[in-house]
Amino acid sequence: MTKKCLGCGVVLQDSFIDKDGYTPKITNDLCQRCFRLKNYGEKKNSNIIINNDMLIDSIKKKNAFVIFVVDFLNIYNSIIDLYKKINGNKILVITKSDVIPSNIIKDKVIDNIKRIYNINDDIYLTSIYDNYNINVLKNIIDKQNKVLFAGFTNAGKSSLINKLIDSNLTVSRKSNTTLDFVKLKYNNTTIFDSPGFIDDCFYDEQKFNKRIKTRSYQLKDKYYLSFNDIKLSSDIDNNLTFYINNNIFINKRKKDDEVLTSIKVNNNTDLIIKGIGFINVKKECNIFINIDKKLYEIRSSIVGGNHE
Repeated sequence: MTKKCLGCGVVLQDSFIDKDGYTPKITNDLCQRCFRLKNYGEKKNSNIIINNDMLIDSIKKKNAFVIFVVDFLNIYNSIIDLYKKINGNKILVITKSDVIPSNIIKDKVIDNIKRIYNINDDIYLTSIYDNYNINVLKNIIDKQNKVLFAGFTNAGKSSLINKLIDSNLTVSRKSNTTLDFVKLKYNNTTIFDSPGFIDDCFYDEQKFNKRIKTRSYQLKDKYYLSFNDIKLSSDIDNNLTFYINNNIFINKRKKDDEVLTSIKVNNNTDLIIKGIGFINVKKECNIFINIDKKLYEIRSSIVGGNHE
């Protein structure tokens, strides 16, 4: 009988040290990769390549209730498109709700997401740090025979499962921690943690701060903001609120002569920088930025103007 790693789900083996699933003792619960990742933060490149379409097919074959996990900072079209490809009973769960400022009405945020992305399924905001909606999700799980957690790499699937059922899945802020389906038991429910979907068009941002706070800037038209080698400016004096990791430093500098891409935005628009987060732009303007268009999107704001 094959035994799978409790961290990443790959089949354990003690014969080939350079292959996935290697462990010095087959009686171990973790492969060497997960052991070193968990205890030392080391990551060894995997030989497994995630194909999103094949993963969708595998998820459908499980015939389970799907909890699709999305990072609040990284909601954009290609993620939602994959969510919509999953048929059957499902809900969308958005992690890091603690990022949302206290003066923002969470129900209106959900309404905005449903409207912008044309979603009819139930959406739940959640946070593992302040336990927001954790008990609600536990009750949902208890009513199902099989539950499958899906989502993009680094969306927080494994962390959420660990919080919900007190399991011990390997958690990392580096991509592709889960290599295969991990099967768990919670009361009378069978739970699957699936490998993370992959998006090649995003910043692989590994700097991280557990509790993220928004940062607001009054940006004069003579200046630009610089972060992660990105330059961002507006053609008018504007107010910008950043929903990005606190470990990313933002500097204000005088404009130079570099030619930047121009983006027309309306009042209360979110500029999404894939893999990093989003920026709420208060006033209609032209935004100038120095990154490829495949790395950003704009949408009507999911937070702006929704105050208690």
